[in-house]
Amino acid sequence: VISPTWFYIADTSGNISNIASADYVSQAHEKGLKVWGLIDNFTQDVSTTETLSSTAARQNMISQLIQAAVNVGMDGINVDFEALSKDAGEGYIQFIRELSLKCENNGIVLSVDNYVPMEYNLFYDRKEQGIVADYVIIMGYDEHYAGSTDAGSVSSLGFVKAGIEDTLKEVPAQKVINAIP
Repeated sequence: VISPTWFYIADTSGNISNIASADYVSQAHEKGLKVWGLIDNFTQDVSTTETLSSTAARQNMISQLIQAAVNVGMDGINVDFEALSKDAGEGYIQFIRELSLKCENNGIVLSVDNYVPMEYNLFYDRKEQGIVADYVIIMGYDEHYAGSTDAGSVSSLGFVKAGIEDTLKEVPAQKVINAIP
């Protein structure tokens, strides 16, 4: 599986930027690769919380994602929404639920990227993701990063192991993928 970053939230109405490519998908398929187009929320000027709090905005995003996936022949959609605040939690998990239904109806795999489980990110609701998504991906990295207050490897063995073990308490093993740096 290859997951190119092809989509991002463009505004709080749920419009997305789309650079998906049917030629890319075709070439990947010729090489035996599946393509899961990634959507992120890294646009600084757009409130993900506001976007996810609106049913109309969520539906708009979902409609555009599904249409793009069908148009270019993508095999899946990967959601990489990071740095969410706790008040985005309810809208976020509702977005995952709604997107999962549309993906299932169109034969599209849904995967969701997640931080290693910590007290401050429990609202990402991995347990619910494990019910509705096809795969729950652990971002098994960034224990230490450029802005860290302490030095260390990108991810120690203990950090990764704890992330996997804690995720497995909430998500069926066959749905868990651990991403490495």
